[in-house]
This record gives sequence, C-alpha cells and structure tokens, in this order.
Amino acid sequence: MIDPRARLAATIRPVRQAAILLRNRLAGPAFAGRVRERSDVPEAAVAVFFATGPENFYQFDQWRLPLEHLALQRSVFVIVDRPDTGDLVLHTSSLPVAFARGSGALEELVTDRDVRVVLYLNQIEANFRMLRFPSPVHIQIGHGESDKGGSVSNQHKAYDLTFVGGDAGRERLDRALRQFNATERTLAVGRPQLDYSYPGAPPWPRDSTMRVWYAPTWEGDRPSIAYGSLASHGVAIIEALLADPSIRVIYRPHARAGYASRKHRDADKVIRGLLAKAGERHLVDRESYGWQWDFADVCITDISAVAYDWLATGKPLVITEPASSAYRPPSPLLDALPLLGAGQAGEVVARIRALQGDPAAREQLRGLTYHYFGDVSAQQSTKRFEDAIERAYQIQRSG
Repeated sequence: MIDPRARLAATIRPVRQAAILLRNRLAGPAFAGRVRERSDVPEAAVAVFFATGPENFYQFDQWRLPLEHLALQRSVFVIVDRPDTGDLVLHTSSLPVAFARGSGALEELVTDRDVRVVLYLNQIEANFRMLRFPSPVHIQIGHGESDKGGSVSNQHKAYDLTFVGGDAGRERLDRALRQFNATERTLAVGRPQLDYSYPGAPPWPRDSTMRVWYAPTWEGDRPSIAYGSLASHGVAIIEALLADPSIRVIYRPHARAGYASRKHRDADKVIRGLLAKAGERHLVDRESYGWQWDFADVCITDISAVAYDWLATGKPLVITEPASSAYRPPSPLLDALPLLGAGQAGEVVARIRALQGDPAAREQLRGLTYHYFGDVSAQQSTKRFEDAIERAYQIQRSG
C-alpha cells in the first residue's frame, strides 16, 4: 500500500517545481540587468559552468576561494542559467557572472567571449549543453574527493580532462571505466580548499572540552549512494555525545539532508531538538565549510568528501557503516579504518577515546592523506591546481 504522505509529496513536487520555474523565468530580465551592472564577462577566460539550483550551491561555495585565487592569474567567470542560483553567486563571490539560459545564449557566449577552458563542479545532465562546444578544454573538477559511487561515472569520458586529488582518484577511474586512459585524461591537483582559512567558527574558549563534529551526508536519491547515517545512527550518536559532559557537539547536516527521505528529515528534527534542549554549549552549524578542520578535535561522518578532507588534519576520524552495505564502494580508506555500525552508534565515545590514544592510527591517516591528495603542505595543492589550468590553456592553444 502506498504511503499517503509519499503520494502527497509526489503530487506537490511537480507543482513546486513549476512554481520555481515560473519565478525564475519572470526574474530573468531583472537578474540579467544586475549581472550587466556587476562587470563585463572577460574574454579568453576560464568559465565555471554551474547550471543547477540553489540546493546545490554548496558545490560552488567550496570552490569559491580557490577560484578567486585563480582569478589573480587567469580571468575566471561563472555561467548560470537560473536567477535564484545566480544571485547566490553574485552575493558571495567577487567573480563575474554570465547569465545564459538555453543553448542559443550559450553559443553566443562561447563564441563572442572566446571561452578557453570550462570547469564543471558536478555531473548533471545540463553539463552536456556546454560540452557540445569543441573549442574550449572541458574539465571535470567535481565538488569533493571521495570513493562514493558518484565519483565514478561514464560521463567522465565526455570531458577532456578530469582533475583528481591524487593517486586514489586516478586509480578509481582507471579501475572502473572501460577505454579510459586515466594516465592521459587526469591531472592530480591535491585539495586546494585545504590551503585557505574559513570564517564561521563560534567563540568557544579553548579549554579541556573535546569538540566533536558530526557531519552526516544526505541520504542520496538512489541506492548506490545511500550513505547517509542520520536515520540509522544519528540520534544514538548525538545522545551518546551529549551524555558526556566533557564533549561539545558541532552538528552539521548536509545541505540536502532530508531531501529524499522523511526518515532522515525526522531524525534531523530530533537531533536539533536534543541540541536545543542541551543549551548553547553545543552548535547546529549553518556556517561556511572549512573552519571545522582547525576548530574541531574529532570528526564523525559518513562515506563523503567530509571524511577525505578531514584526513589532512591527522585528527581522529570515525566513519559510519551505511545501513545497507550492498553498494559499499571500493575504497582504500574504508578498507583501512574500522567503520561504525548502526548497532555501535551508542558506543561512539569509546571509539573516539581509543583513537585519541593510538599513534598508529595517526600514522595511518598520514599515509592515506598522501594517497588521496599527495603533498598537502602549505599552498602545494593551489600550485598544482593552477599549474593544471595552465596545462589546459596549452592544450587549447595546440588543439
């Protein structure tokens, strides 16, 4: 029998989508005017193609600082096809924005502005509207290093290059894709995001308390990427952490948490209630991403880019075991670390204490960091990223 709530959601969703489409269409002329006032679109530049909705803005936001630094060397601008997403880019970034709704507008933009390189932050179908142009060098840079199923797609074959973090990313693609020469089609750029400082940390005193960051991913919209722990682990993890007075909790759900699952929405609501009842000592994190790396002492997360970014800190890391392990991806990280099963969620504090006192665990994380990102010492990832962009310009000129 179909759940009446699911039937209602299925009815409401297309109505809501139609309303969003209409609002964006009506807002188009005014947004185009704001874009023109901001600045001119540069010629012979790097374009970031971001044709998606505001719910995916986090994908751009985590690349914002590396892209703004790149703009000191090469002109960079962002292409959007929706005013709601475009306004977010305008309000948070110094990069110029181009508004191109539809294939005709894209063709005019690519031709008139002589676009040389295009960067893609995701694998959405809309990317193929831009990929049809043969002149620019098309590069998939993604929005986070991980072994998730979504990190390996046959769509990678459509791009001229894929930027990966390090050996792990290259091996992942080489192992999974047929007729894909990963040696020729990938460039290792590390994780440029690690080279920057980020605002958002609360003014907590540095005392004897342990700051534990719980950052679950979303539930996914298909079984092969259903890695989110909110419904299976989340409440038990938070209850265990709150029971220890020496712990302060930073809870950061994924931007899309609960997007496809009522169980995950309900668990998120329960967790927020528990933290509110516990008082200002704890935090529901809605700020930027990145400050947590220095601020927190421990990270609890799922199979997601958060886990791989945390590697570089060398601090204790606990990764949850997906409730359904049928789609667990091949992963050196997951093979090396003991995962936290749903039945063990209430024992998470003991797991953390054991990791804190284990020097072998720290050494293990150091080796895994190099495998996934290479050298992550100061500015090395930024240098490799910007050198890779110069390599793309050379390819474009020679092609």
